[in-house]
Amino acid sequence: MSNPYHVECDCGSVGLTLSGAPRVRGYCHCEDCRGLLKIPYHSVTAWDADQVTVVKGEAETVSFQHPTKRMTRVYCKECGETLYNTNAMNWKIVSQLLIRKCYNDELPEELSSQMHFFYDRRIISIDDDLPKRP
Repeated sequence: MSNPYHVECDCGSVGLTLSGAPRVRGYCHCEDCRGLLKIPYHSVTAWDADQVTVVKGEAETVSFQHPTKRMTRVYCKECGETLYNTNAMNWKIVSQLLIRKCYNDELPEELSSQMHFFYDRRIISIDDDLPKRP
């Protein structure tokens, strides 16, 4: 697959470019991701803030700052698709599912998960061969 990677929301109003290599590729089981996104765990690629650029439709984005966590969720105001969220380290967290959807339902191998992290905080156990980090 090519780098940079290009992804867009369901309706195509917003497009992102992801450049370079992500800091983290894996499954996050932390309470913060679960609380912000209302999901049991999050399949993620985590990028430095300057590696994720809105290249189309920036005016169509909405940013929701969580009231108690140092996290935001950025989504398309037209279709509601979450484009990325940020964490306390100011990384931009892009869902592997969004990337996969934009690449004919195939996640580029170099973006596939390497581990589970915050696994000791999980609410769902996952039976796979990936390392499980606390």
